[in-house]
Amino acid sequence: MFRRPAQADVQADVQADVVADVQGDLQTDAQTEILGALVIVADVEDVEQTWRGSLPAGVFTDAQGEVFISNRPELLFWRPAVDETAIALRGETQLSYRVSFAAEHEIWELSWSPYLPRRALHLTVDLPVIGLQGQILVDVAPARRLASLQAAALAALCLAFGTLLFLAMERRRTLAAANAVLESRVATRTRALQSTNSQLRREVNEREEAEAALKKAQEELVQAGKISALGQMSAGISHELNQPLMAIQQYAENGEAFLQRGQAERVGENLTRIASMSARMARIIKNLRAFSRNESEPMARVDLVQVITTAVELTGSRLAADAVTLIWKPPESDDPIYAWGGEVRLTQVFVNLINNAADAMLGQPDRSITITLEAGARLSVAVKDIGPGIKRTGKDV
Repeated sequence: MFRRPAQADVQADVQADVVADVQGDLQTDAQTEILGALVIVADVEDVEQTWRGSLPAGVFTDAQGEVFISNRPELLFWRPAVDETAIALRGETQLSYRVSFAAEHEIWELSWSPYLPRRALHLTVDLPVIGLQGQILVDVAPARRLASLQAAALAALCLAFGTLLFLAMERRRTLAAANAVLESRVATRTRALQSTNSQLRREVNEREEAEAALKKAQEELVQAGKISALGQMSAGISHELNQPLMAIQQYAENGEAFLQRGQAERVGENLTRIASMSARMARIIKNLRAFSRNESEPMARVDLVQVITTAVELTGSRLAADAVTLIWKPPESDDPIYAWGGEVRLTQVFVNLINNAADAMLGQPDRSITITLEAGARLSVAVKDIGPGIKRTGKDV
């Protein structure tokens, strides 16, 4: 690119250029009075000395392309070769270089001196005021290192982002797999629960059917117990009904005789006795009908005194036939004593207790049953007999 001429030639050329410029000015201003000419000479070496070292390699070339000023002494007075792919020194010595472009910028690759960059950005600027052109070679190694660092940082960032994305996708895939397993387990558990629920429903239905059958059987058993009790009391009941009927017949015949005789008062007495006997029979029949019916009414408040009295009346004929003394003394207060239950069933309970007590005393001469009622915060009814009790393992229970 450059040729370095001799120092004497340079000085001669400079002096010649100065004289030519002065003469030209004198010719141009011939009509002007010239008093003198001032020529300023600067020591370029001092300027070059201040530029050396820290600054990039820079040169100033004249119109012929020769280096006039440079902060690298090895570049002084060089000029471009003919093919502009090398620099020419004095004589025929040339140093080649290669030019490449990055966008719109020239990149020179050269190996001339250890003080020059191997790859440099070539920039030029025209300086028409001083008639020179400035050129500079900026080392691209720092920019390449910075670009490498930026590329490495970007690659690391991309790698980190890719790693995070991979971890996120892997976590998502793991969660999806776990979710699939969980859904499969939930579906399996749901099917098992549905099967268990269906089985429980069947068992509940079977249990309800069994409870309904048991309840029906219990009701039938209770009714059978009632019928059995009525069978046991049938003889006494027949006696209880036949005796009033015979008395009613006798009182009716007596009343007819008294009526024929004109004894109205005696007729009235017989009619009163007939009414009393009829009321007694009606009460017995009412108790039998109430005792024998299948109770379906809900539980409610029941007069416990009336229940016990009805049970005593129903078992009276049987106890009289078996010579059993029944001691039952209702409370003196006329206020009813209520208990929660069913009237018919409570009556059957006391009938069964009285009959069981009477059965327990059949083998002994003295027979007595005592019924006591204690009213208070908690009702208490006791049915006691003087029988031998239930013997078990040699001890009375």
